[in-house]
Amino acid sequence: MDGLTGIQQVRLAAAVLFALGVAYLWRLNKVMSQTPPGAVHASPYRWADSEVKATYQRIKANPINWTKHLPPKANRRYVVTGGSGGVGGQIILHLLLRGESPESIRIVDFRKVERADMTSGAAAKVDFAQADITSPSATQAAFDKPWPSRVAKLPLTVFHTAALIIPGERTMGTFERIKRVNVDGTQNVLNAAKAAGATIFIATSSASVAHRPATYWGNPFRRWPKNYFQLIDESDFDQPLPPHEKFFANYAHTKAISERIVCQANSPKFRTGAIRPANAIYGSSNGDQVVGVVLRSQGTQSWMSNIVQNFVHGGHISLGHLDFEAALLRKEMPKCAGRPFVITDDGPPPTYGDMYHLCHLVSEMPVKITALPPAPLLILAHIVELVAIASRTPVLKYIFPEPKGTLAILQPGVFHAGLNYVATDKAAQRSVEQGGLGFRHVHNTMEGMCQQVLDWNNEHASPSS
Repeated sequence: MDGLTGIQQVRLAAAVLFALGVAYLWRLNKVMSQTPPGAVHASPYRWADSEVKATYQRIKANPINWTKHLPPKANRRYVVTGGSGGVGGQIILHLLLRGESPESIRIVDFRKVERADMTSGAAAKVDFAQADITSPSATQAAFDKPWPSRVAKLPLTVFHTAALIIPGERTMGTFERIKRVNVDGTQNVLNAAKAAGATIFIATSSASVAHRPATYWGNPFRRWPKNYFQLIDESDFDQPLPPHEKFFANYAHTKAISERIVCQANSPKFRTGAIRPANAIYGSSNGDQVVGVVLRSQGTQSWMSNIVQNFVHGGHISLGHLDFEAALLRKEMPKCAGRPFVITDDGPPPTYGDMYHLCHLVSEMPVKITALPPAPLLILAHIVELVAIASRTPVLKYIFPEPKGTLAILQPGVFHAGLNYVATDKAAQRSVEQGGLGFRHVHNTMEGMCQQVLDWNNEHASPSS
């Protein structure tokens, strides 16, 4: 650089660094917009328009029927924490569907039921006890609430589905507020269940406890970010609990801790286990954040259309819980006791783009999908995280307000949750004698999503139609 002044040399160096930075981000964005070979191998075909439309018409003619797939009536009492939500509510609907009486079921939740399918009929007669599970006394009071005399002496099963889900946060500064619900709350529910004489306790965990964060930054010549594609099962449960930085977010770490608390409590007179939904849960147009949110918003803005993941219908998660209960009710202690099991839909995992396109094709309301570039949003997510950290420091909190709403969700943990994950529930499908749950799929993901959109279309049909 002979002949250049000092200022010119600085400007040239800055220009070179800027160009290199732009090139690096361009390449990262290109990589994040593609699907790695392992995920392509697991999901080689995209959903064709004709297949989606034919499936929708078939489901319309013969809707999915869960009744014949449910274990028989157990004639017990049931406490369902988080029973106002998607998974807990589905468990209650299935309990009623198989013949359990409404008076033998109790919802323990901090909010009352708002699901349309639970505000009428038998579900509307189910008892409700309002409680914040982070309070030991409030939790115990909800369990101690008297039962109708006709069912008061029946044995007790507890399905613990309540949880705080914040996928973006990963710093220890926010760990405690998630831990209070997911770990301390689980311990409070477990203690209350034991004190109430429960003999079966099954918790809803998450397959995300086995997810490992990706390495997006670093070697610019690496073909794919490390951990960009992962196979998920239950093998991590037999290893020591990983340190915090090995989990994609605080949520996954707290669920891993609470899952082990539940499973370690297993004993002959208090049999326990956990169900791991994998990965995104759909099935309730009123509340779920997958298909339901696309339908309610009439579209979405997403950088994840190329991402391959298993999806799981809330009905399959419920069926996994009920199959687990049936296994634990056997006279001899089954091999599945004290263990977690992954549950997912049948069939190869789709991409998020498949799900978006299905909603666009068969929803009777317009659904618009807008593709967003992932790399710039990843940078923005780091900025949001820094602002969130600053908002919790003694001095900087007066300068930087805590991010709220959608912006608060956009933190790096979301990008680690949105990797290419392919899960298997083969362990749950094994017979109880072989150490499984005897779980059997009722439908694949395309069928389940078509059923949900069909329900949405029926609920929102115009009077003239």
